[in-house]
Amino acid sequence: MIGDSIAFGDGPFLFGPPQVITMPTPHSPTAVAIGDVDGDGDVDVVVPGRNVEGFAYLMLNDGGVLGTPIELVTGGQTDWVEIVDLDGDGHLDLCFAVRSLRGRLSILRGNGDGTFGEFEEIALGREPRAVVVDDLDGDGDPDIAAMNHRLPIIDILLNDGEGEFDPAPQVVISRSSVSIPFPQSIGTADFDADGDRDLVVVATGASRVFICRNRGDATFDPPEGWRPSRVNGQIGGMTDLAVGDLDLDGDEDLVVPLILIGEPSHVGIFGNQGSTASIEFDREAAFPSTELGYAYAAATGDLDGDEDLDVIVGHALPGPVMVLDNRTEPISAGGDGVIRFEPPQQIANDSFFRGLAVADLDGDCDLDVLAVELVSNSLWVLPNLTPQASGCGDGFVGRVASPAESRVSSVPSVSPEMDPARTADLDGDGVVSGADIALFLARMRNDGTPRVEPVRRSKERRRR
Repeated sequence: MIGDSIAFGDGPFLFGPPQVITMPTPHSPTAVAIGDVDGDGDVDVVVPGRNVEGFAYLMLNDGGVLGTPIELVTGGQTDWVEIVDLDGDGHLDLCFAVRSLRGRLSILRGNGDGTFGEFEEIALGREPRAVVVDDLDGDGDPDIAAMNHRLPIIDILLNDGEGEFDPAPQVVISRSSVSIPFPQSIGTADFDADGDRDLVVVATGASRVFICRNRGDATFDPPEGWRPSRVNGQIGGMTDLAVGDLDLDGDEDLVVPLILIGEPSHVGIFGNQGSTASIEFDREAAFPSTELGYAYAAATGDLDGDEDLDVIVGHALPGPVMVLDNRTEPISAGGDGVIRFEPPQQIANDSFFRGLAVADLDGDCDLDVLAVELVSNSLWVLPNLTPQASGCGDGFVGRVASPAESRVSSVPSVSPEMDPARTADLDGDGVVSGADIALFLARMRNDGTPRVEPVRRSKERRRR
């Protein structure tokens, strides 16, 4: 029972024993997405991954406990999935990014009962790592922006209103000072408050976040590149992003994991300054996330019901999941609006938590945390028991998932082959930095071992 000394919304976060679901085949899960695909009122879970047989897995929710993974045939290894009604029939569909040199989307149309039709493919560029589905042209139906890791190109596909897609002009991400910027994560938000959805892309090789302003018709201004805040002189490597209004000032901010060499990993914050004429970020905020491992995945959610967004970070080698309690005092409530967090709190630990999501999985009126673990081939469901400042539930309502022992790590020690700090200059910029570690981690093979492929710099760059 929770003692009276613990105030609602005043921490610490409390999480119950995790439900750990191991995939039936070697899967190397890369992300996790949630949506009510069977129409029974609770959220179900889809986990893409680098399964050599071309499977993803669906787990249907039964009152807060996820069922046995169900195979979904996608036609290839997948790094990302969006769950959305693409064709307006009232049923949620699945849109996968198939990572291969002949990149493509794989779309599975939902039947509304947790089953899907055979996959349909749309050709893309080289090695799509992620997609985002949003109304980019303002006509009321969902369009697709697909990110190619091996090309500095974002493919734009416009919905014809019936769930079929036509290519629109591509968006070219700046090459910056490297041969390929290696886009790794993508999202959308109305950053400039002009009523349309802009694109945001993390380019791991370029160590930049790129913002592409939407002109309102799914064409975009040239990308604006932003480096994160330096930590003790270093620019951190970035692999993921999360979008949300952290300071409650009405505009969308950015959260990115920051991988550093010789320093604890941090969470970087791009604070949106709310300009409608241009996009301006305050990048002076960076907060430690852990001294163990490398920050890889980021998510946001109000975990304690106090109406602000907290931050969740997944790490690699080793892989704790850390949560940071948002302590920002918004200007609207008489505060100074400076983004602040409590020190990070660990809620899980394994080897490589590569993807995160938050959802009220057990129906108890608070947000639980879902995390996919690459090396141990598993999905972790972490039930939230934190007392909610909103008065929503009491932290113990609903079914708590079956207990599972918290594992220390599937990788007991980091061998020289597995040590990212000893990696090569993978982005070809002439130095080994956090960006190279980020690329190292992003290229882990299906068995959890690294695939190191240094970029060959051009003769011109070598002469410099």
